[in-house]
Amino acid sequence: MGRVIAIANQKGGVGKSTTAINLSACLGEKGKKILVIDSDPQGNTTSGLGVDKNNLENTIYELFLGNSAINKCIIDDVVPNVSLLASNVNLAAAEIELIGVEKKEFILKNDLDWIREDYDYILIDCPPSLNL
Repeated sequence: MGRVIAIANQKGGVGKSTTAINLSACLGEKGKKILVIDSDPQGNTTSGLGVDKNNLENTIYELFLGNSAINKCIIDDVVPNVSLLASNVNLAAAEIELIGVEKKEFILKNDLDWIREDYDYILIDCPPSLNL
C-alpha cells in the first residue's frame, strides 16, 4: 500500500512544489512507482513535471466535483515511474462549489483508497493556505 506524504507549509515560496517534483523524480529513478498530487491552484508541480496545465480535461478539480473518476484524472508516466494528478487555476473555485457537499474533506482520501496499492508513494503538494 502506498505511503502518503503531504508536502505542506502555509507560507508560499518555500519550495513545496520543487520538493514534490524532485522527490518524485528521484524516487521514480530508484524504480519506485509514484503518484504526485498537485493540490495547489497555481499548478506549479503540474507544469514543473512538463504538463501544460492550461489544456487539461480532467484534473483534481473535476475529481473533487465528482465529474470524473480518479483513474481518468491521473496522467501516467509524466517522467519514468511518476504519474500525476494535475491541477490548474480552476481548483480555486472548488471550495465555494463544495460548500453544501457533506464530507468534502474526505473526497481525496476516499478516491485514493481505490488506487493506493498501485503506488509505492503518493506525494501531495499542498497549497500555501489553511483552507479546505
